[in-house]
Amino acid sequence: MTTMTRGKKIFVLLLALVILTGVTLLVAHLVPDEDESTAEDTSYIIFSLDPDQVTQLSWTYEDSTVTLTKDENSNWSYPDDEAFPLDASYPDAMVQALKEVSATKTIESPENLAGYGLEEAACAISVTAGDSTYELRIGDETGLGGQRYLSLGDGNVYLVDADLLEDFSLGLYDIVSMESIPSMTDLTSVSIETTSGTLTLDYLEDSGLAYSDQYTWFWNQDGEEAPLDTDLAEDLVSTVTGLTWNACVDYQADEDSLGTYGLDIPAATITVEYTESTQVETNETDENGDPIYETQETPATFVLELGDYDGDTCYARISGSSMVYRVDGTVADTLLAAKGEDLLPQDVVLMNWSDVTSVEINLDGTTYSLEKTVQEETDEDGNTTETYVYQLDGQTVDITDALDSIQDLEGTGSDTDATPGTEELSFTFYQDKENFPTVTLVFSQYDSSSCLVTLNGESRLLVSRTDLLDLVDTLQDLLAE
Repeated sequence: MTTMTRGKKIFVLLLALVILTGVTLLVAHLVPDEDESTAEDTSYIIFSLDPDQVTQLSWTYEDSTVTLTKDENSNWSYPDDEAFPLDASYPDAMVQALKEVSATKTIESPENLAGYGLEEAACAISVTAGDSTYELRIGDETGLGGQRYLSLGDGNVYLVDADLLEDFSLGLYDIVSMESIPSMTDLTSVSIETTSGTLTLDYLEDSGLAYSDQYTWFWNQDGEEAPLDTDLAEDLVSTVTGLTWNACVDYQADEDSLGTYGLDIPAATITVEYTESTQVETNETDENGDPIYETQETPATFVLELGDYDGDTCYARISGSSMVYRVDGTVADTLLAAKGEDLLPQDVVLMNWSDVTSVEINLDGTTYSLEKTVQEETDEDGNTTETYVYQLDGQTVDITDALDSIQDLEGTGSDTDATPGTEELSFTFYQDKENFPTVTLVFSQYDSSSCLVTLNGESRLLVSRTDLLDLVDTLQDLLAE
C-alpha cells in the first residue's frame, strides 16, 4: 500500500485552494453584481431635436438614398419629383423617432468603427433642424439582442434600441401614399371581363327570380338570371371587395409604360357597381341644437384591372390611374378562373318552410299528400308560440326532421349531361309564392353509389345513394304509421 506523506498532502491541499480561488475570481468577473448590472441597464438620452424645427430628412438604406423636405406649413415633399405621392405619416414617424434617442451604454472613442458595423452602416441618417444638421449612423446588432450600435459623429459608439432602424428601413416606394380601395358593402353587381368572356353577377334581394328568396346572387346571362350558391358567390366577390395592395411599383405609368406590366391590354377587368352611403346635413337641428344628418345614397363604380404575373404577385391598377401595384397572385388566379357554372347552387333544395303549404311525396309508387297546419301553444306565462305540423289523412305525421334532412344532403358531384334513371323518391312542395307555387324534387338512379337530383326539371347534382336510402327508410317508417 502506498502512503501519502504529510508534505504531499499539504501540496495537494494548497493546489486545490489555488484552483478554487481562481474559479471564484473568474465567476466574479463574468457575473456583475446587482448594482453594476442595474447601472448598465439604465438608459439615458444621447440625442434630441424638436420635430417642428426639422426642414430636411435624408436616409440611406440598402444602397438607396431618399431625401425629403418640409416647408413652413409642415408639408413634406420629395424634391426630386414634386409629383411623388408621398405618405407624410412616414417622415413624421421618423422625426418622432429622433425626438429623443436613448442609449444603455457608451463605448468611448473606439479605435475601429468597422467592428461595430459603422463604416458601412446599415442606415445613415441626416436631419436638418433649425440651423443645424445632424448625422447618425446605425450599425450592427449587438450581442445583447434588441439593440444596435449607433454613431453620432462624436467619436463614441452607443447601444440603442434596434427599433430605431425599423423606422428607417424603407425605400422610396415604401413611403408612397397608395390609393384607397373604397368600402364596397352595398353591392349591386360584379362583372369579370377576360379574353374568354364576361361573367356578370347581380345582387338581388327578394327578387322572386328563384323558388327561394334565400338566393340573392344571380348569374346574368344576356338578361336571364340564374340563382347562384350564396357562399361561393360571396367568396368570389370578396376577392375584389377585400383587396389590398401589396406594394406600389410605379406612380407615373403612362400608355407607353403600361405594357411593361401587362396593363395595356388587361388580362382581366373587374367592374363593381355599388351604392355609396354618406351622411349629409339637413340644415336642421334637434332639440339640443345639434345638426341633423340624413343618409344620402349614390350609385358608384369601382374598376380594377389585372395585368401580368410577377412571381407570386400580379400587377394591378385602378382603371385610368397612373399608379401600378402588386397584389397577391391568388387574386388573379381566382378571378381569371371564375366561371358561372362553378358558382351554381350546391344545395339539393333550399326551402323556406314557412312558405310551404303542403308536401306531396312519391315513394314506392304511392303518393302521400301532407297538409301543413299551424298549431298554437301557450305556456304558463301566457306566451304563445306557433309550430308547424303536417297531417296525412287527418293524422299528424312527425315529418319535420325528415324534411330538414333533405336540405342537409350534400352534393357529391355533378353531371349536367346525365339522363335521369329509375325514380327512387320525389317531392312536390306547394308554397305561397306567386312565381314559384310548386317546387319539384326528384331523386333517380345514377350508379351504384350515387343518385341524380332533378330540381324543377334541371338535373345536375349527385348525392350519396346510401344517404338517400337512409332517408327513404325514414319516410317509409313515418308514412306507414
